[in-house]
Amino acid sequence: MQKRLWAPSLVLMSMMLLDRPALCDDKAACLEAASKGQTLRDAHKLVEAREELLVCAAPRCPAVVQSDCINWLDDVQRALPTVVLSAKDGTGADLVDVRVSMDGQPLLPKIDGLALPLDPGLHTFRFESKDRAPADLRVLVKEGEKSQSLSAVLGPQSPRDVPAASGNAPGWRTLGWVLAGAGMAGLGLGTVSGIATLAKMSAAHCADDLCDYGSTGGIKTAAILSDAGWIAGSILLASGAALILLSDRRGSTSGVRVVSAVTPSGGSIVMGTTW
Repeated sequence: MQKRLWAPSLVLMSMMLLDRPALCDDKAACLEAASKGQTLRDAHKLVEAREELLVCAAPRCPAVVQSDCINWLDDVQRALPTVVLSAKDGTGADLVDVRVSMDGQPLLPKIDGLALPLDPGLHTFRFESKDRAPADLRVLVKEGEKSQSLSAVLGPQSPRDVPAASGNAPGWRTLGWVLAGAGMAGLGLGTVSGIATLAKMSAAHCADDLCDYGSTGGIKTAAILSDAGWIAGSILLASGAALILLSDRRGSTSGVRVVSAVTPSGGSIVMGTTW
């Protein structure tokens, strides 16, 4: 009979010993959450304070700690302000596909119309949409104020937000670099052809400014290529440099028209701009 009574007792004692570390861990977590919650509350970081106080207000915490945390949690909930974010277009219609950041950090991937708890203080909100110009709001969020409405108006894209294919500054800059590269290639061709011309002329039999060009073929062709390369290269390089410099005027709705011409007697460049 005595042996039968020992078995349940041993099982019960084993269970109590196994549960003791868990109980100790829970108690330590509750005390730590209560301490952090008070510190964050005093620093007016009410959102984080609420998360910590929810931990120590749970039924698994000691009764004394739980009671204090419930009271502190009520105070934080009353002081915690909430805002309702919205965005509209120029006609006053609501926009939904708008992401919002606060003080440089992501806040909402999409406006949902729900009240959002925030820490009190001065905050900068940025509203961004894929097909509209962004808008900023600098707002003082007041402690204890509930469902404060914050609305931004998003207008059409600014000129510098238009894709490069429509002729904005990045598009002109790209074209400028292409022209400048072609100009450098033309100058290189002119230089190589010029050197070849000089080499052929030195190899020709010349006397009293009269040269036997028949002895060295291709002198005239090399000379023409040299002149054409220098003229065309200079014009293209100047055109490219002009486009690069003019495209640096950010935010301006400028237009640039460049016309270049190369003739056997020389070259020309005509540029027109609108601002």
